Amino acid sequence: MIDIKRLAVNEENLEQIVDLYHTVWKNEDPLIKQRIQKHSTYQGFKGVIALHRTGEVTGFSYGYVSLPGQYYNQLLSKEFKPDEKQKWLEDCFELVELAVHPSYRKQGIGKLLVSKLLEDAHTKTAVLTTQINNVPARRLYESLGWRSLKEPFFPNNQNDPYVIYGKQL
Repeated sequence: MIDIKRLAVNEENLEQIVDLYHTVWKNEDPLIKQRIQKHSTYQGFKGVIALHRTGEVTGFSYGYVSLPGQYYNQLLSKEFKPDEKQKWLEDCFELVELAVHPSYRKQGIGKLLVSKLLEDAHTKTAVLTTQINNVPARRLYESLGWRSLKEPFFPNNQNDPYVIYGKQL
């Protein structure tokens, strides 16, 4: 049994989320905790977690209102023509992270997390990025009505190609 709840950014939840992040992305990003704490102060921040009946965090997702001056808003702004920028970024929720523990994938948890996260969003659009070769994520987003806005996208001239997805809310 999985329960989807609003994320309260507190020490206990953060430790579980950081552990899950490292498991999912197979890295030890030393700044993820600070980044989540910082993001939780952004306008329109909303996060959700998937909890197993044992209390284990099996997934999480979060985002916030995308505003000029924010890191990803600036990156995405450079990728869009003026009319696209106005359409997609002017009144936009930015889905920043989605992670589901490998043992709990293919059970609809990702869909539940994304749907709950966007529930009651007070923006016209939502955007996200994912790696071009992340086929499971791309299938998930496309099944939820997201569409590719630009690919390839190379954030900060990285070698790994990404795709920018958008969704009208």
